[in-house]
Amino acid sequence: MQSIDTPPPVSRRAALTSGLVGVAGLALGACGQGSLTRPAPADVVSLFNDNSTWAPGYQAAGAQVHRLAGYRLAPRAVPNVSNYQQIVRMSAQTDSTSDLIKWWNGYRLRDVARAGILADVSEAWNEAARQGWCDDAALRESFSYRGRQYGVPLYKSYYAVFYSKKVFDRLGVGVPATWQEFLHVVDAARARRITPIMSGGATTWESSIWFQQLVNGLDHRFYLDLTAGRASYTDEVCRQAMGLWSDLYRRGAFSPPDAAVSDAPGQFAQGRAAMCLYGTWNTGAFLDAGVKDADLGAFLLPPPGGAQSALVESGVLAVAAHAHKRDAAVSVARAWLNPAVQRAWTGFLRDTSADPSVVPDVGAVRQVAAQVRRERPTQAVRYWEASPPVLIEGNVLDLSAFMINPTAAQAKSTLASMQRRADKEWKMWTS
Repeated sequence: MQSIDTPPPVSRRAALTSGLVGVAGLALGACGQGSLTRPAPADVVSLFNDNSTWAPGYQAAGAQVHRLAGYRLAPRAVPNVSNYQQIVRMSAQTDSTSDLIKWWNGYRLRDVARAGILADVSEAWNEAARQGWCDDAALRESFSYRGRQYGVPLYKSYYAVFYSKKVFDRLGVGVPATWQEFLHVVDAARARRITPIMSGGATTWESSIWFQQLVNGLDHRFYLDLTAGRASYTDEVCRQAMGLWSDLYRRGAFSPPDAAVSDAPGQFAQGRAAMCLYGTWNTGAFLDAGVKDADLGAFLLPPPGGAQSALVESGVLAVAAHAHKRDAAVSVARAWLNPAVQRAWTGFLRDTSADPSVVPDVGAVRQVAAQVRRERPTQAVRYWEASPPVLIEGNVLDLSAFMINPTAAQAKSTLASMQRRADKEWKMWTS
């Protein structure tokens, strides 16, 4: 359902090249429902985003927002993520901005917040916390810059292992509770010539999925330190993580390097793949491909060491600092986490919510939500948003190269390259 492409490295400087101006002008002119250069009519609040397929979901949620706050949503999409980011950065400081902006949390949010692009919506967080509408302690920091919040959770997804219940039944295995049990499932699938794990990422941001999972699964505190620049990519935990990853390749766990995660739903439907580690926002893709709800399951991957910890992806619903209807946009942000809005929104997404009490009637999603309630895992921001953008985007390319040649020697050189980049980029970020 969601389309996420790896954007090109984002400049750490505020200025944009004249070429971006041309791209932005063309894209803004192509946006539906009117120009961004003038306010939306009457009770309408414009929402700039990068996913045109979400329009029905915005409309369903917007109907509830209208009932609560008196405003409807008019989504305007630029489906190309690279162009979208460039356009937002250029237009958000002019009268061509939208009222609401879909963005990313963590350092990607801080990157635009410190540029003065977004409005402070701390009070929306405070109200949500008072009402019990969000998992405040686990999320608020990743929406903050210098102690203030610059967006509310548009969605909240967990990175979980999707699995085919039919394939698991054929293999005679259950949901693994330990790392060794997980390896047993991998070996059992391989022995039956079933792809154990569908895994894209050899040329995309997805190369970070298994890296983040293994590092965080080995040592949650180390993952937090690593992504905050307080630990090194050449430290022991990272070396262990790359060793585990190499071992999975040695076992024949993964699909071929040229496979795409978009192939996973079809492989599941045909009974040719057993598992796929991915964000729960992708649940709908499996169901839309013909996998029956009763046949699709999902679980948090057992950690290879330490306690259970979950990687979380949270989109941002932000208010443009120069919005035509800034007060109205803030009202929408205040209403967004209301359970009525979240039920409509997650019903469309078929995903978990920032409000843990709101869970759509979808088996795999309910299974993950139940595990989270039962085990109360620590949570970490996914790698893509967890450090300065230029650092992450460079490291993703290194991880992609490792996936093509997952040897011990390649692992060592990959980590060394990632640390050299970290030394450089952290200095740039704090300068």
